[in-house]
Amino acid sequence: MSGILAVAVVALCASLYAWTVDFPMEFDDFMYMVNNPLFKDASSFNYPSRFVEFANLPSGMRLDPDLATNFILRPVAYASFHLNYMFDGFNPRWFRVINMIIHAVNSALIFALLSLLIRRSPVSGRLPQGSSIFIPATAALLFVAHPLATESVTYIIQRFTSLGTLFYLLTLWLYFNSLHAASQSHRWMLRTSALLLLVLGMMTKECVFTAPIMAVLIDCLLNGTRLVLALKRALPLLLCLPLIPGLVTLIAMARNGGQFKLTSAFNIVNSIDQPIDHWHYIVTQITVVAAYLQRIVWPSGLNLDPEWPLHFLLLETPVLLALAGLVTLSAGVWWVWRRKRDDVRSCLAFAGVVWFFVTVSISSGLVPLPDLMADHRTYLPSIGIFAMIACLLDRLRNWSWQPMIARRLAPFLAVICITALSCLTCLRNEVWRTRISLWKDTAAKSPNKYRVWANLGSAYSNFGNDDEAVKCFRQSLRIEPRAGLSSFNLSNSLLRLGRPQESLEAATKMIELNKEAATQPDVVYTVGLGLSGVGRHDEAIAVFKRILEVIPHHINAHKAVAMVYRKTNKHQQALEHYRTVAKLQPPDEDLLADIRNTEAALNRPAYSIDSTHFKLR
Repeated sequence: MSGILAVAVVALCASLYAWTVDFPMEFDDFMYMVNNPLFKDASSFNYPSRFVEFANLPSGMRLDPDLATNFILRPVAYASFHLNYMFDGFNPRWFRVINMIIHAVNSALIFALLSLLIRRSPVSGRLPQGSSIFIPATAALLFVAHPLATESVTYIIQRFTSLGTLFYLLTLWLYFNSLHAASQSHRWMLRTSALLLLVLGMMTKECVFTAPIMAVLIDCLLNGTRLVLALKRALPLLLCLPLIPGLVTLIAMARNGGQFKLTSAFNIVNSIDQPIDHWHYIVTQITVVAAYLQRIVWPSGLNLDPEWPLHFLLLETPVLLALAGLVTLSAGVWWVWRRKRDDVRSCLAFAGVVWFFVTVSISSGLVPLPDLMADHRTYLPSIGIFAMIACLLDRLRNWSWQPMIARRLAPFLAVICITALSCLTCLRNEVWRTRISLWKDTAAKSPNKYRVWANLGSAYSNFGNDDEAVKCFRQSLRIEPRAGLSSFNLSNSLLRLGRPQESLEAATKMIELNKEAATQPDVVYTVGLGLSGVGRHDEAIAVFKRILEVIPHHINAHKAVAMVYRKTNKHQQALEHYRTVAKLQPPDEDLLADIRNTEAALNRPAYSIDSTHFKLR
């Protein structure tokens, strides 16, 4: 039966995700990998030898400090990404193939873990026939088919979540196997392996922090173990708990000149202009957790970049309603568990709800995150809810009122749910097919987030539709006038549309709002193109020369100043810059044509090219 389920899981996972492997990279794929100099440099993995320097490296490079924080806290995940990168560059195919394999293995591990827990439970002997297979199989197939998983499979960078879950499940599976090992040496081997995988998991994503806690709680709830004994058994795992808080503290101290500040540690990733107050974050997360539950049970409104209102008081109506729903669910499952402790399904259902709340607590309470909500944060917590749902379906399957109907109805409902979820996953993956389709979907659901419109504008621009891109960038700036990247991209799109005056106005306004932009070569270069486009050639030349004083090998600046010199009939100066470009890069036909035309204007002999360099005929 296990073999059949494994084949079913792999087949279902492949049918849902294999056709997405060549979809483009998106969003944080670029921030944390493609455009991340720390990721591309293999020496970054030596950061422990230069911890303080590395923790402050992004700030010195005018990059987001989270690039270093993320790398320090998740080196195992980055190592897996780096192996992909070494194998085939940034081709998304093999990144996603690995993600698919991880997702399929996670589903199989859910079956293995639940089967083990049910089989080893002291009250498993009272379980109806077939339940020990039906419950784990249903939970595993619901997990593999659910559309919420797309953000941890199709979205490449969220391997953080799926790989962390892999280590989480392996840790628990090995740990609970060790409790029933036949020999002391076998037990030692299993527990050592569990400990090693726990450390690897904690260095993959912070959510794995809760694995030792869940090991204790599951031992108490399903095995009936006394708390003191459960704590003693799990002591090696529990001793790993300070690992992540310790790393976060060290990062915060490295950025504060060696001084310890608790607020800095708590806000280590909450690095925005006005960090979210921790209490307000917790209050808001009550509504977010309720929304996560709703999306697990009824997956609608999935969104790459959700917008969510910040709540300030417990007495706000949305907070009270969400809290009432969460308390009702918890109290109901607890009440059933109290009444039927001799039924492993009641114990497992209660443990599933506890799993959900414990695993979601990292992102929804302990540490404030700048994004209030993200679908991928449900990947690990959802396992507990699927286990609970599987237990409810099994109770229906063994309902004594109409046993013949119930025995057929429950598996039928399970198949219907898995089929419906699979269809929704395919529809959700279709949204990821192109950058435009993904960000149009996101903009429809999050119309008030400036970065959503900025990303949609970039998608249109990359596709060559600068007219639509301009509309999106302007909408982004209406929401957030200080959005420098939107201003920069707007300026460039306007240039490509032949509207230099508007481009210059957009770039000038950006510099007015952010004085530092005036020192950024790419921004200054765009200003120079705008000045040239409106006929202010002398000013344009001065701008390009300022860039070349700082970056003598700036190829585009050389080309641009040469173009302006040609416009003003200063062909000798133009030729000098074209020749500099020819020395800096292998010449292409456009560059050769520019050189020939410039030399013709000077009545000079034309250049020809051999296999390696330019030479005079």
